Amino acid sequence: MTSRSAGSEEPYLRGRSVLVVGATGGIGEGVTRALLALGATVVGAGRDPDRLGALADYAGGIGPGTLRTHLVDVSNPDSAAVRAQLAERYGQFDGAVLTVGNWGPPGRTSLLEVSDEVWDAMIADNLTSHFRALRAITPLLDPEGALVHLTGFSAEIPYPGNALVGATNAAKKSLLRTLTAELGGKGPRIHELVIGPIRTRPRAAMGADSPSWLGAEDLGRHAGELVAGRGPWSTEPLQYLLDRASGVLTELPR
Repeated sequence: MTSRSAGSEEPYLRGRSVLVVGATGGIGEGVTRALLALGATVVGAGRDPDRLGALADYAGGIGPGTLRTHLVDVSNPDSAAVRAQLAERYGQFDGAVLTVGNWGPPGRTSLLEVSDEVWDAMIADNLTSHFRALRAITPLLDPEGALVHLTGFSAEIPYPGNALVGATNAAKKSLLRTLTAELGGKGPRIHELVIGPIRTRPRAAMGADSPSWLGAEDLGRHAGELVAGRGPWSTEPLQYLLDRASGVLTELPR
């Protein structure tokens, strides 16, 4: 996978609509920009009106696609109401990208020292929210479209000091794999992307950056190909995008 600048590709998503959940986050804003450059109509969903406004300022000028921001909490337990709200305004989507998550309290805490309060918050933010988002959004997708879900690589390895991030990522991966099996090819394609560290604006501002990492816009371009059903990965439900050198893998190296 190589890095390309916005606007350097054919806008093959022209005429297609893509919902980006978590569009105001560091990865979400990069995904949004990449999809706009590919010509999509992007509905950037988020819970904070100020952050949605900042997204519009940062990504709204990217063409030839169109950005629409939408204030909604897809983790609302009334998934039917969320679904009805989105359907009434936008109808059916050709694709959706889910990129939401919570790293929990700053610093590292051993598993045996995690409080019930932190446990409950992490389960709610990093697992229940994804379950509810899937329940609300999947029925809104065109059966020929795709749902792209992002999960961190901590799903695959022990994660000392931040066990709940790894545990919830592993559980999310299981949810998506099960959804793929349950749909059995009758519905939108489900793509679970297990990702390594990603270059984002917030990370760079904190001094965490490496040219070996994939960027948020790289993920967006990859998601665009999956939504469009293009390229060699559009039939692969599980993919690993760990760093720039590795490219796209369908299983971990032994």
